[in-house]
Amino acid sequence: MFEFDLLDITNNLEIISNGKKVIYNTDGLIDASMWVKDKTKSEIGTSVPTTNGLSVHRGKNPKDTLRMDSIGYLHNNANNTQYNPNYVGLYSTVFGSAHGEEVTKNNFDKINMLFTARKSIEPNWINQKDEYLAPDEQHEQFEQFRYDSLVYSLFNSSSNQSSLRQVEYKGQMWDIKNEFFWMSADRMKELADENGYDELYNDARTASDRHVYKLLFGEERIYDKLSDDAKAVLDKATELVERSMELRQVMANDENHLNSWDAGYAQLKLVWKEYFQEDFTEFRRLYKVMEDRMRPLVYELGFLMK
Repeated sequence: MFEFDLLDITNNLEIISNGKKVIYNTDGLIDASMWVKDKTKSEIGTSVPTTNGLSVHRGKNPKDTLRMDSIGYLHNNANNTQYNPNYVGLYSTVFGSAHGEEVTKNNFDKINMLFTARKSIEPNWINQKDEYLAPDEQHEQFEQFRYDSLVYSLFNSSSNQSSLRQVEYKGQMWDIKNEFFWMSADRMKELADENGYDELYNDARTASDRHVYKLLFGEERIYDKLSDDAKAVLDKATELVERSMELRQVMANDENHLNSWDAGYAQLKLVWKEYFQEDFTEFRRLYKVMEDRMRPLVYELGFLMK
């Protein structure tokens, strides 16, 4: 490890010290991109490649293979902060440009934690080459970060998890489920019935609850273990889903697939931004409060060295 002075030049052309920067060697350490891998064996199948969660990748030779037990995909380009803004994202199906990792029930928590560790850190000239490492799983804040990362992963601007119906790829029609949806199928049927939303009701009629709902409100009951600020974000999102149902029906089309009962944040925010601007602003404020509180933990847990 090497420690350097950070130098700056004042308006009077004086050179002053502006802090310290440690450059660290990762030899012998486990990098985070390896830490998140599900090393179990699985059959590989074909899936619909996407560009942004809503559109099918129509370019030449996209990645369209995925583990059969996959419930999503993390676009995880490189392993340093430089690529955090534009080359890290979560999807319900494979990201067509590859450079990522399949999400399974085995590595689900680790995926959410790494996504949080990457998206909450903005790169600059000082930190952009810092490498992500496997965190300290014995740290007293590790479990809380694990719980709250679940909520963080649902509502980031790069949370592109989506639910698609009857999209064409390679001469076949495909349905994509969103295992990151946090509300029950029964509750969505109730809301659809109350609003005369037949398309959504029929889509949910024989559906089973998604993985995230089961984690939050099933046997493990993660909802009760969330920090107050993470709970506030999730509760506000639920409120927006409930209040926006009627206008969601107005906006639904074959491009946004809002008739899917388990549509994700990438789809839902289209309605919220259009018709619930004040509530959406408040939602983003609550999310930022949670993010600002979690950001220092990226360093305290050892995802990045200070």
